Amino acid sequence: MSEWRRLPAAARAGTLAGVLLFWVVQLTLLFVADLALADTILLALLLVALPGLALAQVPLVEGAIVGRLPAYWGSIATLWLLGAACWLVGTRDGGPAAVGLVTLPVAALAVWSVGLTLAGLLTILVFRGVAAAAGVRDSPLLRQLLPRTHEEKGVFALLSLAAGVGEELAYRGYALLALAPILGAVGASAVTSVVFGILHGYQGLLGTLRTAVMGAVLAWGLLASGSLWPAIVAHVSIDLVAGIALGERLLSARQATSRVQPDLQSSES
Repeated sequence: MSEWRRLPAAARAGTLAGVLLFWVVQLTLLFVADLALADTILLALLLVALPGLALAQVPLVEGAIVGRLPAYWGSIATLWLLGAACWLVGTRDGGPAAVGLVTLPVAALAVWSVGLTLAGLLTILVFRGVAAAAGVRDSPLLRQLLPRTHEEKGVFALLSLAAGVGEELAYRGYALLALAPILGAVGASAVTSVVFGILHGYQGLLGTLRTAVMGAVLAWGLLASGSLWPAIVAHVSIDLVAGIALGERLLSARQATSRVQPDLQSSES
């Protein structure tokens, strides 16, 4: 109780609002939308609890020096657990197809995957141009988390795979398809894309908006192709290209020439 009282008033209010919203969403899905208990709890976690935690962490990491490898491994474990939970709940009745894991012909898979990857990279480039024109800088934390060494790039590749599978299963394959009968395809895509953007709030306002648009692109890919596989392949590919192949070149032009705080893990290692 003493720890709770030492929190700033805004933090206490935000926590209480988040807890209230969690139960409002969970009970609404349970009694109004008539979803199964397991679905209502998991959806409330995905739509309220996880983005709420992401927002709460933003002020805690501002100005902090983050070890890249521990951050990568922690995120990898979390993403695989998230994907596994959505797989177990989402496929319990309808099998893999219930979370969008529908097999496509090789040619169709290739075309959709390449198309979504290019659309995602174009989104990054468009936001880069807007940021440069408006003089908006990317989050220093985002720049700090980009891999430098060969070891970091190898682990980041594993992180890209975990993100592509875990996040797509959670927010496109499971949440979007679970909400579509209630909100419609457009409404479900909008809600899950906004939440997806908030989850990446550590990237700053620019990164949040960019990721939300990226989520909408991937949601469209699922709905238009009828399969989640192209979105998974594209998500992994975008993360690999943006994080490893191009890295800082895709950040805003002004910030690309600036320096951030010294890193505890030197890129010279």
